Amino acid sequence: MHPAVAALPFAEKGLVLGALLARLPSEEFAARFPGAAGSRAALEALGAESRSARASTLAALISLVRAPVPAGVERIHPGWLRERLGPESPAVVWAVAEGLPPEVRRIADQLLGARPEGPDAAPIAPALSSLAAAELRRRVFAGLVPLADLGAPTGPVAGPLMALSFAALEEAIERRGAAALGVSLRGAAAPVIARAAANLGGRLAHALLDAAADSGPPEARDRARRVVERVAAEKPVDLAAHLGGRNLALALVPEGRDAAQAVAQRLPPPLGRRLLAFVAEATE
Repeated sequence: MHPAVAALPFAEKGLVLGALLARLPSEEFAARFPGAAGSRAALEALGAESRSARASTLAALISLVRAPVPAGVERIHPGWLRERLGPESPAVVWAVAEGLPPEVRRIADQLLGARPEGPDAAPIAPALSSLAAAELRRRVFAGLVPLADLGAPTGPVAGPLMALSFAALEEAIERRGAAALGVSLRGAAAPVIARAAANLGGRLAHALLDAAADSGPPEARDRARRVVERVAAEKPVDLAAHLGGRNLALALVPEGRDAAQAVAQRLPPPLGRRLLAFVAEATE
């Protein structure tokens, strides 16, 4: 896929695909979609490429958009998968999970095992056609973005987070929050810093102390203090995770909604949704 297209959010990749299939001139595309400057730039970049390069990108986009399951579905936090599969009938759960990675089938087995009819109640029905199964999966997993291959985030913030385990990602967000709290305390009295570190404890305390002791411009401290004041007013039960989520949201805004969604899908749904809400607030 052409780099200019690969860097676009998932929805704008779809716009580029539609424009390519319709052979829409760049000027007409701009008139129809005035807010999609990135997509227009990608189309213009493709226009300067060879026919084979355009055909290769077109084939990659078709494969990406038509995929019934987001690439890397096995890397989505189990909580999101349970939410998608849980309300469905045993027949649908069985049909959707059949042939998917072991991580997804394991969650399906757990859900079916908890049903009154038990895990061995396989549906007595004709096997779905490949097209019907694909459409069923497309509906169940609608709204989830790819976490691997061409649709995966590659930005400097979201990209490295994709390589972390579920637990390590949560810890990274908590450490980010502890560090932000430390930045806000630069210049504060030692007992105040020590008390804040003691309240966090463990490795989070070290992150706070390191950030508080580091030098930096007053502007960074002032920005951190404003965020900390806002979080303190919200009175979260998990201060470090809440503050870290707000801090991460600000860093993810330039990388787009898809990048934030990808990171959120690696988190437990409550924390993931909180991150997405923070991103939405930051882009208002």
